[in-house]
Amino acid sequence: MPKSLKVLWVEDNIGDILLINEAFEQAGLTHHLSVVNDGVQATDYLFRRYKFSRTSRPDLIILDLNLPKKSGREVIDEIKTDPDLIKIPLVVLTTSRSERDVLDGLDPKRCLYLVKPITFQAIVDLAKQIQDFLSSIPAADKKV
Repeated sequence: MPKSLKVLWVEDNIGDILLINEAFEQAGLTHHLSVVNDGVQATDYLFRRYKFSRTSRPDLIILDLNLPKKSGREVIDEIKTDPDLIKIPLVVLTTSRSERDVLDGLDPKRCLYLVKPITFQAIVDLAKQIQDFLSSIPAADKKV
């Protein structure tokens, strides 16, 4: 895992963003967090279009499924079309327990589906789960 993880967080709820940022710090995950608020911005960022043309690819994508303009499911469908993007570890974080099929077609070693927790301690635990998930990806399988 890189010393400072480049994380793309796709989330339209500012409260969730602030909480997970704090939770990452408490869990000891050092990171540079880039946030986009809808699915259109997410694909523009990932495909380096428009105002995101100079961004670097993230080491981790955290994606909410319920997004404005383009759903998280649609973002995942676009990720599946790119051989480089599909290698980036993906955490789907949502309120639904019933949409795990969204990860069909992706490498299960690179994907994690988590239901958004309610308490702050549960969010810290979630950050630790993400850290464990990233640590479990063999170095040879990590994106370049």
